[in-house]
Amino acid sequence: MSNSSSQLAQLQSDFQAYLIDATKGAAFKKFIVNDKKVGVTTRLGIYADAYRLRIIEALATSYPKLKALLGDDLFDATARSYIDIYPSMYRNMRWVGDKMQTHLIKTLPQHPIAAELASFEWALGLAFDAEDAPVLQLQDLASIPPEAWADLQLVFHPSVQLLPLKWNAVLTWQALDAEENPPAAQQINESCLVWRTNMSAHYQSLDSLEDRAIKLVATGASFGGMCEWLEDKCTDQEATMQAAQYLSSWLNQGLIVKTVD
Repeated sequence: MSNSSSQLAQLQSDFQAYLIDATKGAAFKKFIVNDKKVGVTTRLGIYADAYRLRIIEALATSYPKLKALLGDDLFDATARSYIDIYPSMYRNMRWVGDKMQTHLIKTLPQHPIAAELASFEWALGLAFDAEDAPVLQLQDLASIPPEAWADLQLVFHPSVQLLPLKWNAVLTWQALDAEENPPAAQQINESCLVWRTNMSAHYQSLDSLEDRAIKLVATGASFGGMCEWLEDKCTDQEATMQAAQYLSSWLNQGLIVKTVD
């Protein structure tokens, strides 16, 4: 690298350091023209403000319902503190808000539903952006011989996520989406399934039995293994019917992408 290229790279690095933290990047100020009309602090402040405003805009895009819940002022203050603690490490602004739930748990512990709402909104975004994959159809299972079903393994679509929720964050999201007043925060302790189908993100509350069944399959349990687990929770006949219902529902919802014998 030439000397001029090295100097340019250092200037760019120092400028970035100043935008992220003016105290740590103070050395960069000596390279900026300082006059009576527009001082160096004002000049650099324009860029520093633009940097933060752009990230705040990206956060508002990722978390529109969170912004509606907190209100403009509190969301702005939350976003600015987030930027200070978690400066962007991404070239793509889409991913800059990945630690918002953690940030809210620490900074707004008196409003735990805010963190869960952020987690839910982020999951919806991840589902929409997830890798595409052809989904399995019911007719695709017709060729599987009966003796192979016990060892049959199902693979969920890349967009599938399970969120453990302690608060009524989904009801809050729904109210805000309808531009209605959100309900009072209430503890619920339930699991929420999030996935994408037909180019849209979807969600559904799950009971503890289906939540556990999905976790078993997602971690490699065979269809037969899921049935055996269900037999410990109900009768053999009920377990078979329940497993069949789960499989049918998962296929209809586009949750399964392929089978592995």
